[in-house]
Amino acid sequence: MALPAVKKTTLLEASPDNNLGDGTTFMAGLRPKGGRSRGVLRFDLTRLPANIVINSAALTLTVTTTPPVLPASSFFDLRRVTQAWGEGNKSSFSGGLPASQGEATWDSARASIANWRNPGGDFVGTVAASQFIGGDGSYTFNSTPSLVSDVQTWHDNPANNFGWILMSESEGVSRTVRRFASHENSTQGPDLIVTFTVVPEPGTLALLGLAAVFVLGGCYRRSRERR
Repeated sequence: MALPAVKKTTLLEASPDNNLGDGTTFMAGLRPKGGRSRGVLRFDLTRLPANIVINSAALTLTVTTTPPVLPASSFFDLRRVTQAWGEGNKSSFSGGLPASQGEATWDSARASIANWRNPGGDFVGTVAASQFIGGDGSYTFNSTPSLVSDVQTWHDNPANNFGWILMSESEGVSRTVRRFASHENSTQGPDLIVTFTVVPEPGTLALLGLAAVFVLGGCYRRSRERR
């Protein structure tokens, strides 16, 4: 099942109080003019059935813009975010605008409400998945045990679903920045591809077991009657 992202934003070090939640793209990597950028994105797992075991989870992203001069390719990582953040609605092409209350910036998860404990976002140390990214085009972060674990955890505990942060492993290298299509782009936006197995509820299992007992009992009685 393919799930589109439901929100995203860019955290921009060069404009630490600006929000960049609007637009059809978000950024990650080091910009030519300096300053790191990181993208955060979230998916709604409540669209999946209630009682399931996640078998695989893969994320597809599309690079729409690469630096035109001497672009630097690099690995990009996904890490699980540990604090709620606000998407916001400021332009993502102009470098953003000062954040309104509740909007995410480099310094704040939700401006005037909660700062990141660490500027640039709060996230776990474990890398959920990595993908080498070069020029424009579609890239897939293949399923890993960490990706599956994140998705299963968010599905089972929606209140803890703060999504992933996307960041280059070479943030100190200029021109690693890339623009990625966001969910506002109806044809190239992020897709989380999930496969799962539906697990019957305990009550259903009990009914199935009871039905099996009746079937076996009926067979046994018919066998006795034929003797």
